[in-house]
This record gives sequence, C-alpha cells and structure tokens, in this order.
Amino acid sequence: MSTDNALLEFEGGQNAFPMTALQDSGDAQTFTSGEELWSQAAGFAPVVRPDGVLTGGACTPASGNDAVAVAAFTAFASGEEMAVPAEASVSVTRASVDTHIINSIVCDSAGNVTAVAGSEGTSFAETRGTAGGPPFVPAGSIELAQVRLSSGDAGPVVQTEIFQLPNRHQERADFPVPTVDNIAGGVEFSSALPLIHTDNKPKGVFASFATPEFIEAFDAYDFVPSEVAYSSSSKQTYNRVKNSRSQSLNNATFSVDLNDGVSDTIASVQGQELYFRFYPDKNRPQHIIEQGVLAIARTFPAGGDIVAACTINVNEKGKEVAL
Repeated sequence: MSTDNALLEFEGGQNAFPMTALQDSGDAQTFTSGEELWSQAAGFAPVVRPDGVLTGGACTPASGNDAVAVAAFTAFASGEEMAVPAEASVSVTRASVDTHIINSIVCDSAGNVTAVAGSEGTSFAETRGTAGGPPFVPAGSIELAQVRLSSGDAGPVVQTEIFQLPNRHQERADFPVPTVDNIAGGVEFSSALPLIHTDNKPKGVFASFATPEFIEAFDAYDFVPSEVAYSSSSKQTYNRVKNSRSQSLNNATFSVDLNDGVSDTIASVQGQELYFRFYPDKNRPQHIIEQGVLAIARTFPAGGDIVAACTINVNEKGKEVAL
C-alpha cells in the first residue's frame, strides 16, 4: 500500500469542557466522559474530583446525650472543593423498638452535616439498608463516619461507637486511587467504588478536561510510530547458556518541511505535550494516535528546504485504531 494519501495531524488547539459528572461503565471502577482523547497540553490537563473527604473531618463524641462532633474538613462534592466548618453537635438516632442501629454522618454538596439513621435490628449488619445495617447515603452526599449504637437508652456517645475506616465508613476523594486514561477519556480506580448510595450507586466522580483540535502537519513525511523493541542477552555458566530478555519503547518521529523555520505552527508548539494522529490513507478511518512531548531539530541548509526533524517523546506506545 502506498502512503501517497497519508495524513499527519497534530494538536493545534483545545476544546475545553467544564467540570462534569463521569458515567459509571457498569463495574463501579471505570468512569467515562463520552469524549475520547483528553488533552495534556499546558493549561488544559484534566482535573479529576471524586466525591469524598480531602483533609480533616474527625468525628468524636459531643457533650450531652446522643450527639457527635465533627472537626472542620475539606472535601470534593459534585466537582467542587468545599471547606466545611466544625460542627459541635450532630444529633444521632437510637433504636426505639430493637436495640441496634447505625447512623451515617453525612455532608451534602452545600456543606450541611447531618445524621442519617439506618434500620433498627437486634444486631449489627454490614449490608446497606438491612435491619441493623448502615443506611444508604443520599445521592450527592459524602459519608464522613458511622455511629453504631447498641442500646436504645439515651446517653453520651463513646469513641468506640464511632467508625471512620476509609472506603468502609468514610468516603475519601483520594481512595480508591484514581488513574486517568487520557486516550479513552476516563478514570479507572484502583478498586471498585462501594455501592453505598441510594439505588445501589457509587459516589459521584467529576472531571474537567479538554479535547484536542487537530490541524494538518503540512509537508510532513517519514512518520515512524512508537514501537516496543525486544532485545536479549546471554550468559554462559559451566552447565549451560542462559538468555534474558528486555523490552524498550522507541519514540515516534517524523520530518516536516518548514516555511521560514520560525513562524511555522509546528515550531511554536515544541516542548508541549500534544496528540498526533497519523492516517496511512486519509480517505480511510484506520489511524495511529500518539501522545507525547514534541521536540524538534531544525536545519537551515544553504539553498535547500528548511527541515525539522521531530520527535514525539511518548509515555507509552501509541494506540492503533482499526475501525
């Protein structure tokens, strides 16, 4: 196949999206935006904000009966960072018929801290919404702590009745750990988010991002995609020859003829982390996507074309799209 109809494009601009809710892909671990290729260009890198506590928020017994105090804290809620002042007394509910009840201490997106009571039981349970279990957390709210009361008699809450284990009794913004997938346009967490919100839903995950606007790299040629190279080395022992293998990732490269070598657009974006898209045939959908920091080496020959030898310093192998 000839590459006479080949096309190389690079990220020449960005289309910014404000903070928006990402959608659960169905496993409560991968969340997507519906927009592929999140830009990493300076000033446009994605900002991911899962709902949850960032700092502070210690829950302790309050003075008087059936109440807890919550220290000041910061948190992400619905994509916004908020600073919530300390609450000296948050009332909790005791069982009125049975003996055991769990109260979830929650904060909504407006910064209001309240207690949500679970169903009463004769013992504690771990399943949300069941007798003696913790309640479901309202959508858009953050669970700060659980208060587990085993007596219906009014009295002070003690510290041993307060639980704040991350990812079990408290929702944190930094756990499970989110990893951004720029090419897929989403976030994958280190483990599935607990389904503790109303209707068995995970907490909210929000992100702001930008997608690239591509322009043609005019007069480009000799594109070489990033590739994984394999090598081996051998060692001789008294009994045999042993081989070891290793892998390395080569950067993507291309060349381009320039106009004056100074005002050319490709020269103005050197040093930036950008997307590149190469079509072996611009009339067909198959293409290769590379992302990395662009480095160029310009040559100004006497009586010849001004040429830039370009290197895309990649973090990982490019993605091949075969539609």
